[in-house]
Amino acid sequence: MERLIELDAEDTTKQRQRAALLSLMDSVLEALPDGLVVTDVEGNVLLFNQKAEYMFGRHRSEVIGQKVEMLMPEGIRATHANHRQLFNHSDIGAHTKTMGLGRQLTGLRSDGNEFPADITLSRMVVPRGVINLALIRYSPQFLEQLALGINPAESQPELRSQNIGESNAGK
Repeated sequence: MERLIELDAEDTTKQRQRAALLSLMDSVLEALPDGLVVTDVEGNVLLFNQKAEYMFGRHRSEVIGQKVEMLMPEGIRATHANHRQLFNHSDIGAHTKTMGLGRQLTGLRSDGNEFPADITLSRMVVPRGVINLALIRYSPQFLEQLALGINPAESQPELRSQNIGESNAGK
């Protein structure tokens, strides 16, 4: 009987340690200075951190389970889906590969405004399969324009990013 109590105490300690580690991991993901979007190989969003909510003006409950292409302007969605398929069919091996460093892409906010973003992609193998991680940040030129009080939509007509600092992520 004493051994059962001892084993139960060990299990309880391990459960507390696991819970503390999960809490730490969640805090780290939410504290990232960049938006983080994690998808499966089909492009379904699995994780959408707080910074991503702010950048795209969408709460994670609107995005998780949806195709990642919903975060992109209509005109590039089909092309992105094709690129995603090619990316996912290339050899991955057992380690993470980083691709897309410094690629300039365009994000789409829930209000229809677009913003230029730098995207860094990485793939990794996890027990449930392959997942894709996208770290997203506003392009430096875009941030400079905002800091100078320049409306990016006026200096770059192809962008309609008038209110990028406003977020409705807290719906």
